[in-house]
Amino acid sequence: MPQRSVLIDGLKVLAAQLIVLHHIVMYAPMARVVAPAWPVATAFLADEARFVVQIFVVISGYLAVQGLARGIEPLPRALRTRYLRLVPMLAVALGLVLAASALLPPGRWPGWVTPWPTLWQFIAHLLLLQDVLHLPSLSAGAWYVSIDFQLFALLAIGATTLRPAALPWAMAALSLVSLGWFSRDERFDVWGLYFFGAYGLGALAAWAGRSRRLAALFGGVCALHLADALLEARPRVVLACLTAMALATLAQRWRPPGRSAGWLAHWSDAAYGVFLIHFAVIVATTALWLRLDLHGPAAAWTMLMLCWAGSLAAGASLQRWVGALPLGRVTRRSDVAPPAPLAR
Repeated sequence: MPQRSVLIDGLKVLAAQLIVLHHIVMYAPMARVVAPAWPVATAFLADEARFVVQIFVVISGYLAVQGLARGIEPLPRALRTRYLRLVPMLAVALGLVLAASALLPPGRWPGWVTPWPTLWQFIAHLLLLQDVLHLPSLSAGAWYVSIDFQLFALLAIGATTLRPAALPWAMAALSLVSLGWFSRDERFDVWGLYFFGAYGLGALAAWAGRSRRLAALFGGVCALHLADALLEARPRVVLACLTAMALATLAQRWRPPGRSAGWLAHWSDAAYGVFLIHFAVIVATTALWLRLDLHGPAAAWTMLMLCWAGSLAAGASLQRWVGALPLGRVTRRSDVAPPAPLAR
């Protein structure tokens, strides 16, 4: 098994925390109580923090290519194992969202909590089709799980149909097509092609160290992304480029010194669980806030800290009790970075 990278673990932990805080600020009613005292931090978490989704997309592409280096699986098996890596934990998290929604006071459901779904709507979420079918999402992050699966499927299709030497060039071309076309049209934002610009950068960063030609390919694609971002002020693209360049140059050098980075590895592994379950925790703490009819900054800060800590604890538990089961380990050969939920 490849040695861990401190850079990758650190980026995953940082991005996951920003995602949790972003959604707490966006949804939790107690966040509005403390917001006037922290206008700069609140504005950052509500707006710029959402850009960190690019970090997860790039890391996903990077680690997916590393998985290919350990062997290319037949396409049906690759898709099945990736699906089983993502969906069991998603199913538990969605069930907990429904349980938390049931705690809300009657007649006081916030507008950001989806009404009770039909059986078909819940099944559509498990099939990762809710956005494609234009169904209301049960969780703030369900859309990204669908996108992650689509991105992996595009790479897996390429890996099983193209010659190995042609695959990086095909991914580079698709990344540029996404940059210039798909990512500019919001009609495509329920499809992986919308996000393939960043995913392709991550994949190319993983290939860059294998030859000078692939390094030049990565550099050229990255330069085109940066030029586009600077000309049209696209901060998401800039962040994706910086992440990919960091992975290409530093990911294999920043290794954990013994066991001193064990806590970082632990929370990196838990990042997917944290992102999946934190929306349910936000709903549950909102229900508690409303039922107790709490007011004032002291109560708001207490509930916010409870929400944040609860998200971390619940996410770590989800990873331990569901993600670490044999069903969740079937994709170790094709493991990719866990996705992160974010408003589009």
